[in-house]
Amino acid sequence: MNMEYNMSEDFKSFNIVYKREYQDPEDSMDTFWSSYTLYRNVPISKIKYYRKRLLMFKDYMDKSFKEKATNFTGATGIEIIYPDEYYQTYEDVFGPETAAGDNNLYNDFGQLWNTRHGFRKDFDPDLIKNYKAII
Repeated sequence: MNMEYNMSEDFKSFNIVYKREYQDPEDSMDTFWSSYTLYRNVPISKIKYYRKRLLMFKDYMDKSFKEKATNFTGATGIEIIYPDEYYQTYEDVFGPETAAGDNNLYNDFGQLWNTRHGFRKDFDPDLIKNYKAII
């Protein structure tokens, strides 16, 4: 049994995120990832089913994505992200003494947008109502 699977037993759900890498237009040496949630709050009982399909999901997204950005590097990926990272807030990262009550999400995986390319399903849509994104 691999270590990642053991870690997943601590969570009740997981999220599947597709990502694309872009070159920073202000500093050509830096890159950044743009992320798109495909499945949100998937019950952990379904992890084996979804793990077997990750490459299929990635291939589908690679083929269906209509890229218009000229700074796309050609690199893509897909990953399972657990709630501790997916729903991490600024207060979680910087602590209550610096960011008390700041429920803005620290990472942008497309958590709050059901309209981003590739989104399929949220298994617990009420959960996201506790968070907000910096716009």
